[in-house]
Amino acid sequence: MADLQYRELFDAESLQRLPLWFAMELGEPLSGVLHRFKEQGRTSVRKHLAAPLREAMKASYDSVRSQELPQRISWVVPPSSRASFRQRGYSPIALLATAAGVKLEKLLSINRTRADQSQLGRMQRFSNMKGVYRSLPAAQGKKIILVDDVLTTGATLLECARALRAGGADVVGSAVLAYTPKNFQDTRRENA
Repeated sequence: MADLQYRELFDAESLQRLPLWFAMELGEPLSGVLHRFKEQGRTSVRKHLAAPLREAMKASYDSVRSQELPQRISWVVPPSSRASFRQRGYSPIALLATAAGVKLEKLLSINRTRADQSQLGRMQRFSNMKGVYRSLPAAQGKKIILVDDVLTTGATLLECARALRAGGADVVGSAVLAYTPKNFQDTRRENA
């Protein structure tokens, strides 16, 4: 069951905020289930993971709709590297977001390779992600909600937002399945 919460990511470079909804904190048993899903090919668990992610995505979408006239939203996930896709045979977050009921749009591409984030500290993750993605021309003028599985520091989502905004898109929100509270610094909105 999802325990929806709202946070805001803040990009110190652009001075822009990225609204973020997440479904739960990362801990056991979720951590183990995600590991089996992402690293051991247990794709059948996606239907169980999709339900709480869907709730976070709906909260993000409803938040945008309450502020503006209804409009078309483009759903975007961080692209997987070719090496990662070859190793797994699928993109975990693309599979999960699709199972949660959205049609994804490919509006980002990988601009350069990066080091594995798992062994890096908070500031190293932000440095490692800088310039990794670039916006595709089709992103221009679109309203976008970013979707990811786990948020550790926010470096990946902020880099996606930076690239899309540089390409003329309006990144209006984000949704993640889970976040790791020990590594995350946020700006909280009261009564979300």
